[in-house]
Amino acid sequence: MAHERLVVPFNQGIEPIGMAPRLPAIRELIAAGREAEACNTIVDLYRQEHDGDDRLVWTEPFFPAAELRIATELADGCAGYRRSLDFENGEASVQFDDGDRALARRVFASRTAQACVIQLESGGLAANYELSLGEPLYTEADAEFYRSHFYAEPEFVAHASDARQAVVRIREFAGTGAGYATVAIVAACDGEVSFADAKVAIRAAKTALILVSLVVIDDLAAFSAAHEASRLSALPAAYERLLREHASVHQERYSRISLQLQDDALPADDEALWAAGRQSGSAPASFMEKIFNAGRYEILSSCGGLPPNLQGVWAGVYPVPWSSDYTQNGNVQTAISGLLPSGDFESLLSYFDYQEANLAHYRENSRRLFGCRGIHIPSRTSAGGYDIHFSTAYPMLFWTAGAAWAAHFYYDYWLYTGDDEFFRTRALPFMKEAALFYEDFLIPDADGRWLFIPSYSPENTPMHRESSATVNATMDIAVAKALFTNLIVGCRTLGLEDEPVEKWEDMLAKMPAYQVNEDGALKEWAAPQYADNYDHRHASQLYMLYYDIPEEIRRDRALYEACETTYRLKRERKKNEQGTMAFGLVQMGMAAAHLQDAEMVETMLQSMANNNYYATFASSHDYGPSLFNADISGGVPALILEAIAQSSPVTDPQGRIERYDLRLLPALPASLHGGELQGLRLRGGFSLDISWRNGVVEAYVVHNPFDRKYRIVH
Repeated sequence: MAHERLVVPFNQGIEPIGMAPRLPAIRELIAAGREAEACNTIVDLYRQEHDGDDRLVWTEPFFPAAELRIATELADGCAGYRRSLDFENGEASVQFDDGDRALARRVFASRTAQACVIQLESGGLAANYELSLGEPLYTEADAEFYRSHFYAEPEFVAHASDARQAVVRIREFAGTGAGYATVAIVAACDGEVSFADAKVAIRAAKTALILVSLVVIDDLAAFSAAHEASRLSALPAAYERLLREHASVHQERYSRISLQLQDDALPADDEALWAAGRQSGSAPASFMEKIFNAGRYEILSSCGGLPPNLQGVWAGVYPVPWSSDYTQNGNVQTAISGLLPSGDFESLLSYFDYQEANLAHYRENSRRLFGCRGIHIPSRTSAGGYDIHFSTAYPMLFWTAGAAWAAHFYYDYWLYTGDDEFFRTRALPFMKEAALFYEDFLIPDADGRWLFIPSYSPENTPMHRESSATVNATMDIAVAKALFTNLIVGCRTLGLEDEPVEKWEDMLAKMPAYQVNEDGALKEWAAPQYADNYDHRHASQLYMLYYDIPEEIRRDRALYEACETTYRLKRERKKNEQGTMAFGLVQMGMAAAHLQDAEMVETMLQSMANNNYYATFASSHDYGPSLFNADISGGVPALILEAIAQSSPVTDPQGRIERYDLRLLPALPASLHGGELQGLRLRGGFSLDISWRNGVVEAYVVHNPFDRKYRIVH
């Protein structure tokens, strides 16, 4: 069992280094081509501020709380084992046979009851069970993971329970007063129930209903296990009723969009479909439909009070990869990218809530690291938002695009929902703080253009260079251009902020131009001293094409073709990192979709379908599948939807949105040759129902609740 807020409180007292006074010297080093020395400067500064300690600081790691173990007394072995997961209502089930008995376990995590609900059934014949709450197996390898990453193992204090007729585990992270509790009760049973030694024995039962809750606690002194057990006991003691109440929330949101693809008959069994799809070497439409639905389920299930972390909301092991944190230089953005087009606006609110909860830390990052106003969002965050994870090899402090990238989702939420009040009260204040950072951070070059220095294209290093610290990473430029453009258009459209708009227009006019290299590709760094390294997992230089195609690319054929060349060269020359990090394929696929390159969209989808999914259709970070990760569970549905239809705002000469251009089947991949889609949401508040066959539109209906102007662009 895991909880979205349950992390080990390692390193929570560490604040950003005081880099701001050193910033002029760092800029001079980078400008002089001494980037490695600039990186060493920040590591040395950390060492000075922490008594010589220069170990890499990791974000607080996600943590598995407990395992509920259910031991079934078998009379005649186990046969016919089957498992299933219903995406629509979120119910998982396991069935198996034991002689004359058909045994089943049905389970779901209830959004309404805030509990895990488990029904044990034995086909109308009595069965015996033993239940216990314990820790996931902790091995020496797990201990070494914590020692190597965090230089200490988690230490716990066990607290006694004050609950009767319940199994309770209360754990405190030593010395913090905070921790978590797991509480399990038998809410209904037609057999005998007894409690002993933190275990539950169920005898001669045909059915039993188990309720389990996991509570993350800031102040254990104020926690009452008896109160939590009473809360569970007060819930309806009826599995079907609890499932209906949960499904009324989950199913309504999951079912807002529906995709059915045409395909030849393939196995209905999930594992057989997975095997057949992979063996074919070219995943068919039914496989694409399954990963579309599985991905939406995974992301919806991971969005509660917080957005999905690297593993969604699942932590079944102690050594969670990369702390299972919020990696904000691409992973979390990919995970949430399908929420708006699928109409799950509530889930995206969890992303905004998380960012706003960390605003104080983001402001402190900006002040301490850069001497700037506004906000700076780091590459990596967890329970807090301080920018503390960096090294000489990965000088992530120099990545300044995080806040402006987050601002994109605020702006897009407004375009999709038509919620002007959201723009005024939440989007605009956040976007203005992101812009305020650039007002202080950017400096002019000799030609009067803004200089992004230090700069950093996430995790990539130019060819023949020792350091990834640079000047004018193309991503930095693209993200800033998008921020100022969106601020101007949003405020012009709603008649807001006249004086700041003029300032933002001046800022936008001085942005550096994109550059094309000798291969005809878009340069990843808009500076002559840096050579492109195509063999890399990210596709950061294509940021301007992740969500739409800006006018400057649409109008400039040379830039348009340079973007196409970029992802084709990355595909051809990615050798050492082939199969590493699937969300880079989503990034290239989204760029291809907006350039209407259906062939490359198909290539990206097939690569992920054939390599990055487990037999359960959960997604993987690397080829194999290897290393469970949630990001492409959001990214692949987003890419499929973007290939089927796109919407772009069109502005008048005063910069106000006057209409929307809708493109139908702009980049339809071959595997999606025919199908029907209902409930696709588009910018402008539109909803689209569409059917197509052999790549040609058969019928469509555009629902236009705001009565906005639009045109269909073919």
